[in-house]
Amino acid sequence: MAALLDPRIRLRHLSSFLEVVRQGGVARAGDALGMTQPAISKSVAELEDILAVPLFDRSRRALALTAYGELFLRHAE
Repeated sequence: MAALLDPRIRLRHLSSFLEVVRQGGVARAGDALGMTQPAISKSVAELEDILAVPLFDRSRRALALTAYGELFLRHAE
């Protein structure tokens, strides 16, 4: 995983990631943050690109954190 303090990581990346975890989904996170689902998805995808790891397992119907996502969550909170 890339450095957790990468200067490219913005507050919108962190807030999107944390809200997706709290709400259990991208659409609900968008509603909670007053953002669209595509904006939340883009922000999380950018964060995953910056970190060069997947944060969510998207193979199931519900989003689940990967091991990297669990680790990042501890630092992001």
